[in-house]
Amino acid sequence: MRCVILLVILGAAAWLCLRPAPPAPLPNVLLVTIDTLRPDAVGHGTPAMDAFLARATRFARARTVAPLTLPAHMSMFTGLFPSAHGIHDNVTEPLPADRPFPLLAEQFRDRGYETAAFASCGVLGAGSGIARGFDVYECPDGREQRGEELIPGEERVKAAVRFMEGARGRPWFVWVHLFDPHAPYDVFPGDERRPATREGDPAHALYLGDVRRADAAFEKLLAAAGEDTAVVLASDHGESFGEHGELSHGPLCYGATIDALLAVRAPGFEAGAVDTGLRSVADIAPTLRRLCGLPEVPADGRDLGGAPHAALVAESLFTWRIHGWGQCFAVTDGDFTLVESGPGLELFDRRADPEETEPLPLSHAAYEKLDRVLEAFRSRQAIERDGDLHVSLPAYGQVRREATGYLPRHENARLTDPRPHLAAWMAVQEIPWIVEMAVERRQSAPLEAVLRMLADFGRAAPRSPLVPYHRARVCEAMAGVTAEPSWFEVAARAQLEAVEKGYTGKEEVRKAIAYAEAAGDGVVLDSLASLLRQDGRRIDEETERRLAKASLAVARQAGDRRFAVAEPESR
Repeated sequence: MRCVILLVILGAAAWLCLRPAPPAPLPNVLLVTIDTLRPDAVGHGTPAMDAFLARATRFARARTVAPLTLPAHMSMFTGLFPSAHGIHDNVTEPLPADRPFPLLAEQFRDRGYETAAFASCGVLGAGSGIARGFDVYECPDGREQRGEELIPGEERVKAAVRFMEGARGRPWFVWVHLFDPHAPYDVFPGDERRPATREGDPAHALYLGDVRRADAAFEKLLAAAGEDTAVVLASDHGESFGEHGELSHGPLCYGATIDALLAVRAPGFEAGAVDTGLRSVADIAPTLRRLCGLPEVPADGRDLGGAPHAALVAESLFTWRIHGWGQCFAVTDGDFTLVESGPGLELFDRRADPEETEPLPLSHAAYEKLDRVLEAFRSRQAIERDGDLHVSLPAYGQVRREATGYLPRHENARLTDPRPHLAAWMAVQEIPWIVEMAVERRQSAPLEAVLRMLADFGRAAPRSPLVPYHRARVCEAMAGVTAEPSWFEVAARAQLEAVEKGYTGKEEVRKAIAYAEAAGDGVVLDSLASLLRQDGRRIDEETERRLAKASLAVARQAGDRRFAVAEPESR
């Protein structure tokens, strides 16, 4: 009997020792992206980020894929570069539902996670396609409302904390996007741990104040997430404060806007370590797939726990898409960087010249190496896209210049270098404000000055639909300020030119119709109808109805006469 009992005990012990261990619980995952955060802004009154980095691995040579919010985030969620996922700027056509790659949230959802996102800026709205896979997606949608809708980071964090505290039973994947450091910068009142800023402070000081504002929000988010949560902190791109003549971000591909903050606190990542390998924001997806047991998929990014990249390319098709200026690229091996801005080529030694202020001769050995990498990158094409842009977006979003391919060097070299014209372009961005003030004060002189500025800028950007777009709005304002309806004739012709050059969204077509009807200009209406027919545009029924109605009304009013338009003399 004793032998039997002993055998039973030994058998049970053997079974306990040999049975498969229960699977480790899936970790909660928090991805925090801070818009427009330069890596060198951390440490200037940012105690929460400083403390986080002390417990995480920081990737000191991380780079973004493009200095724009949507393509950078799309790369984070796919592990692909824009050449593969097809999103090159903030207003390209939405990511198609039928595509050969998954988004992270889709994979987390399929793995049994609760998924939630709390984004702050309309360019990340659900209409972009990035929301797929999230059970909860809270974000203003700039694709449904003109303009850039924003939500303060503090509000985003409150919503995220409510979700995390209410999640029970299943692991969660939460993405929080903080927009606070993005221009226009606000005065930060400060707190007991973070210095305040004041009205009249320089732009860079105000920017650092907004970084501290984001830091305060990040602190509350970390406290709610808990110590066992895997946390990734990243910026989508940086910010320029006059480097190479650039303010803000988007047009160029220098380090000020391409260098990114990237850090991970998770099992297998050493606390306080600094990794100096070349890394990309596209590495986030492969890393989280490995950490959470998600299916591996082909990716351009690499697991941050493994070997770094040998070289990386960043792109900006921003001013090319708006104005037809040269495409911009930056290719780096971590030590040297080759920057291409249309016809401009510059090689920098980032070790000796981290600010990229002293170009090396192109005879340097690093040039040929990096140039080969860039040429190989250019040969890549994005996923196929059909149709035109139909959504109502800020002005540059309606341009139809193809944005899915890269120009070869010899073609890019024939285009305009965007760098000498950035200051003038930034002045153009102030036109809506000038027009608003001029109309409010009933002043024509500021509007006349704007028309002269647009004429000058148009010589630098002859292919740009933005110039006639603004010209039409200024002429509309002149008609109201001067009480001369003949200005509508000029506005109609300018708006038609904007449509011809690519602003084919329904709101822009409807503006052309309205201006032409106000001017009684049947020529513009006929030209618009002919253009849309020749172009094969699939305009909506309401716009077609407005065009037909306006054409009939003008024809009846004018007795079907046609006339040339002379610009009224400004006073």
